[in-house]
Amino acid sequence: MSRLLNDSISGLLNGDVKTKSNRIKNSNHYTKRAPEVMVKVSGFGYNNAHTANHFDYISRNGKLELEDETGLIYQEQNAVQQLAKDWNESDFQQRKRTRHSTHLIFSMPDGTEPKAVKQSVREFAKKTFADNYQYVFALHTDTDSPHVHLTIKNLGFDGKRFHVRKGLPQVWHEQFAVELERVGIAAEASSGLKKISQHVSALSANDLNVVEH
Repeated sequence: MSRLLNDSISGLLNGDVKTKSNRIKNSNHYTKRAPEVMVKVSGFGYNNAHTANHFDYISRNGKLELEDETGLIYQEQNAVQQLAKDWNESDFQQRKRTRHSTHLIFSMPDGTEPKAVKQSVREFAKKTFADNYQYVFALHTDTDSPHVHLTIKNLGFDGKRFHVRKGLPQVWHEQFAVELERVGIAAEASSGLKKISQHVSALSANDLNVVEH
């Protein structure tokens, strides 16, 4: 994976999102057809340590902003580590192979404005998870495809655990595409696995690691 260079999130978030007519900037891959969204379950954390390590990874050890479901920002490594401790479950270690957290990636093709991708994920997560689950997300711009990592704590406020049931990722594809449209980004949520697979290949291998131990 390319080394992260000068990935200034605050700079990306300044200014208004461009209109739909200018939705893809300086892209050699632009076509009249709306670009394909990508939503992928990239892995799971099976204990508190896995989740803490994932926080460090998606925040680049505190160099990138983590935002939670309340809108709070965490950008120092100490703050990120404390947030991971706050997600701790005292009896969690007693339950073997129970998923502590779920890791999602939301991505758009090269040329899509990163700030629009992040805003769309923010709105998607708020509508989909905020009522019952804690989560954090971070924008990455170190690959050609701007993408957002979203990590959900599986234990809900109601005491029930989150489960990615069959068909749910396709629903997320469609909801993410709707949120992109709301901020002026044309997007398509095809159910074609071939297209999704091609888009995934544009991301780095490390971004798609699945924690299984």
